Amino acid sequence: MKTAVLTGGTGFLGHWLLKELVKNSVFVYVLVRKNSRRRERLNHIQGIEIIELGMDKISELPKHVKMADVFYHLAWEGARNDFSSQTKNIIYSVNAMQAAHKLDVKQFIMTGSQAEYGICHEQVDENHPLNPNTAYGACKLACYNILKVLSEQIALPLTWIRVFSVYGEGDNPNTLISYLFRCFQENETPKLTKGTQQWDFLYAEDAAFALYLLGQKSKCGSFNLAYGESRPLKEFVMEARNLINPDVELDFGLHVISDTVELRVNVDKIKNELGWEPFIDFGKGILRMKGCL
Repeated sequence: MKTAVLTGGTGFLGHWLLKELVKNSVFVYVLVRKNSRRRERLNHIQGIEIIELGMDKISELPKHVKMADVFYHLAWEGARNDFSSQTKNIIYSVNAMQAAHKLDVKQFIMTGSQAEYGICHEQVDENHPLNPNTAYGACKLACYNILKVLSEQIALPLTWIRVFSVYGEGDNPNTLISYLFRCFQENETPKLTKGTQQWDFLYAEDAAFALYLLGQKSKCGSFNLAYGESRPLKEFVMEARNLINPDVELDFGLHVISDTVELRVNVDKIKNELGWEPFIDFGKGILRMKGCL
């Protein structure tokens, strides 16, 4: 893999992937919408070409790029339970795959989500039933099924990665880890559930390296992407508190939710096919984030 197209390159995981690709000498065509507020994230990155092209215009990509080896599609937008905003991503993704085909790319790689599985209380591997319970999860799954058919029709291999809980510098401010950082740094007690549900956190650099390897080694099919070791969520919260601000009191159970999501993930497939292993455990990841804030 010498060249790649990347959508979502100014987003959280997309930006980590961009840095990983460039680090491995892959030239990247980065698509951004005009007047993007996050375009500054691309400043001073060598080995890229920025193309102002929103997803609503993705069919015009062949006017700007003649050829690429791999197409990474990470762009996705819309409120989690807003079907109207979620469903348009399916059309964008279909158009992206068709544009990729015109560029003669060898592989189309797209990120799915843990939300495709819905609420599970057992370990999930790639053969586990898919039963989404949100607009986001339902539309991701619908997109996967549609692209799988299209990929067969146009003979463009599809790689679909169901991403579980990824954290790191530049994370979305609405995630649990970002919320905990704000609370601990301001000496506030966070509002928490009982924290007994099993969880799995993967550091963003490890996730980005796996995505890079999928393109570099031309691995197709569907994959789960997570750390692969589940623990009660409260253990992660306590570890983060101890590393960020051990003086903050914790009171589990202040926040009550009706149906608790759990993450018990089997990642044997991606480990075996890529020879990939996560190398940054949760504590090291939190310390890296702390050092950047």
